[in-house]
Amino acid sequence: MSELKGIWPRLIGVSLVCVLLMGVYCYVLTVNGIIPLAGKKAPSFVLVLLAQVYLAKNWVGANRGASVHFLKLFLYQYIFVLLTALIGAFSLYYFYESASGLEVLQDYIRISVNELGQYKDVIIKQEGKEYYFQLMQGIQGINAFSIARDEFSQKLFLAFLPNLLISLYYKQ
Repeated sequence: MSELKGIWPRLIGVSLVCVLLMGVYCYVLTVNGIIPLAGKKAPSFVLVLLAQVYLAKNWVGANRGASVHFLKLFLYQYIFVLLTALIGAFSLYYFYESASGLEVLQDYIRISVNELGQYKDVIIKQEGKEYYFQLMQGIQGINAFSIARDEFSQKLFLAFLPNLLISLYYKQ
């Protein structure tokens, strides 16, 4: 475990770079008229996967000849994912609390409510009025905190299996 003590600068640095690249990705979407929420934000997870592979490969390469246990490699990557999720969640929270972020969020809610309204009759027919009104309340309840919470939890949950596979692949 002593190897894990000296990794913090690299983990923090790679996490910051990942969040910065995710921000650039979201900015490019916004500039092109695409609101980077919901599924449109999900491809940014590829950056986290690439960073995990980089970190695992780099750590194993730095420890050539020594045995790197699977669990240490798994923990190393999960610490990275946790840091990235925390930094990303805080960044999204503060962005969506800002004036420009609130404007983007209001546009997203307005578009989503209009889209849901187009399918109102079909949804009510198939699922019932209560379900439709729950969807409407859910969309209107989106705020900076809910976006940050989703960012954090999704990063942690989506990273588990890739983390496991990367750790198995690079262990010695």
